[in-house]
Amino acid sequence: MKIEIDIDIESIVKEALKKQQSEDTVPIETTPTNSRSKWEYGRKNGRRRTPEEMALHDLEREKGRRLTPEEKGEAKAVIQIDETTENTIKEAAIKKDRIDKLAAEGMAAASKELEAENLVHSVDGLDAPKKETEAEIPKTEDLPNSLFI
Repeated sequence: MKIEIDIDIESIVKEALKKQQSEDTVPIETTPTNSRSKWEYGRKNGRRRTPEEMALHDLEREKGRRLTPEEKGEAKAVIQIDETTENTIKEAAIKKDRIDKLAAEGMAAASKELEAENLVHSVDGLDAPKKETEAEIPKTEDLPNSLFI
């Protein structure tokens, strides 16, 4: 008799490590000695902050403390994903605009050719292009109901 047990050891170990880390860590308020601000990503005179730094500062203010390396990594990953998505949307919009412009140019060229063709017909003494009449379908005699007769 064989018994199989499916145990997810990886998740058990992760939970144990998280529990141990939460017990081991003691939150300590740190204030930088060379700066007047308690924020790592706060405003700095004379230079602009990147969108990443601004988002990290917003997260710092939300939590009320400096960020841990794990929190910084998660926030940076989210920001990079957002930038990637934004770039793909911009590229798609540019492609669509380019295709629309090409289609408009094609339609303009086609209408110009039609006008030129109509002018040639009117110059040759022909009036506007003749309208084609629909072909008439000839009536048939009564056919049997079956194809195999």
